[in-house]
Amino acid sequence: MTSKKRIGIYCNPKADPPIDIIQQIVDRVTSLGGEVIFHQAIAEKLSQTTPLKNTFYSAQKNIEFIDVLFSIGGDGTFLGTVPFAIGGNIPVIGINIGRLGFLANVAQDQIKSAIDDWFNNSYTLIERTLIEVEIPNSQLRIPSLCALNDITIRRTEGANMLTFKATVNGQLLNNYWADGLILATPTGSTAYSLSCGGPILDINATAFIITPIASHNLTVRPLVISDQSQIEISVSGRCNHYSLTIDSESYIIPITESIKLQKAKQTIKTVVFKNLSFYDTIRDKLSWGMDKRN
Repeated sequence: MTSKKRIGIYCNPKADPPIDIIQQIVDRVTSLGGEVIFHQAIAEKLSQTTPLKNTFYSAQKNIEFIDVLFSIGGDGTFLGTVPFAIGGNIPVIGINIGRLGFLANVAQDQIKSAIDDWFNNSYTLIERTLIEVEIPNSQLRIPSLCALNDITIRRTEGANMLTFKATVNGQLLNNYWADGLILATPTGSTAYSLSCGGPILDINATAFIITPIASHNLTVRPLVISDQSQIEISVSGRCNHYSLTIDSESYIIPITESIKLQKAKQTIKTVVFKNLSFYDTIRDKLSWGMDKRN
């Protein structure tokens, strides 16, 4: 065993914390000599329902003392850990109590073995690419400008179809007549982009995907580009605003504002255990191999 390790726990702060799973993690970690530290919002809820004595952290407090962050929930909850993981350079383990779970890929019956493997250093770290967005002329205060899954630019509810002028490295790519555009990372290739017909990328691929949403031109298809590309998108149409979504957080942007997109300098580290490979996850979550001929 190694020296004392500190395990951070993050859940969806808007939902009731999964007490049984949290207790299971606390029991196992403490039995191995580790310490559990809760996100502040979770600690406040637990203090009303359980006698556990916990320290807690926010993005600015105590984050640097955590060795690994457990995200308990679905992929949406996992995305909520991104600011904390970036801020403290902390690897993340996703415990899946949601539905699909590409990011949160540790099942509930694997929690004990995952904790044991972490304490025994029986794992690998994968650095996942982030997309960074810049709004050159905007005075908007957006908490996080980095996305692990994708950046989405689309029409607001009730608005007409928009035109998206996309340039790559200063060269015109296309004027998209569509409901929106998605710029996805390899991690995000299995998220919104996939549902709009985009390809699946290996998580180690050095690429981004530009995927149109409900394109008015049927010959327009998703495009894979180098993640070293500089992308700029301007929007026009018969409305005053469009929606910008950075992972799961949405903002209303004046239509006069263009945005710039590029690979972020930061990455996020995710923990992969020996029995949970990327290809295993793809086969399982997408039900590949279910054909009776296999």
